[in-house]
Amino acid sequence: MFPKLHLDAFVGRLAPLLPADFAAAVRALDLSAPMPQPRTLPVCRFWDRMTAAKAAGAHPLLGDLAELGPALGWVQNPNYVAAPPSPDFLGNYGYAVLAGPGGLVASEELALGVLMLGPGIHYPTHRHPAVEIYVPLAGEAEWQKGEEPWRTEPPGAVIRHESMMPHATRTLAEPLLAAYLWRGDLATHARITAPPPIVAPKISGS
Repeated sequence: MFPKLHLDAFVGRLAPLLPADFAAAVRALDLSAPMPQPRTLPVCRFWDRMTAAKAAGAHPLLGDLAELGPALGWVQNPNYVAAPPSPDFLGNYGYAVLAGPGGLVASEELALGVLMLGPGIHYPTHRHPAVEIYVPLAGEAEWQKGEEPWRTEPPGAVIRHESMMPHATRTLAEPLLAAYLWRGDLATHARITAPPPIVAPKISGS
């Protein structure tokens, strides 16, 4: 059975944390027509560990999120599946859509879901047209925008990435579980930013 009560509670607790534009879109979601599509991925091996992480200072949203676990359909960005950024990335990465295209409930205005990364994983610099919010819920991670220094963000922090802003994440000793929200272009998947070309040193006389 679809745990609609817990989705209502999760959305209700999340909205007050968000900037006004995202909060309004979250509150406008129609949660009355769920479309559960359960599916697991290798990264789901961390689910119980992360949703039970209250002792580690995790966010209260985890209580409601844990109840949604059996209904979640975990997926991966097809651009990363086609060209994984590292050999261990796909085994330690996945996201589940709560609301939006392919989610538990339909929305054309907002994508809301959860991202999970295993420990010691570098999610390299990437970008996308949608404006994005992340809210870490449990685990350890560092975040980077453009050329800014890496910074650690605690559970409950609100991390905003504007359209096409390069950004990256890397986990530490613990996995990461974070809520994410997209507004704008929901159809275009993120792409890894191409690394700068390697320039061979100039050899005298060549």
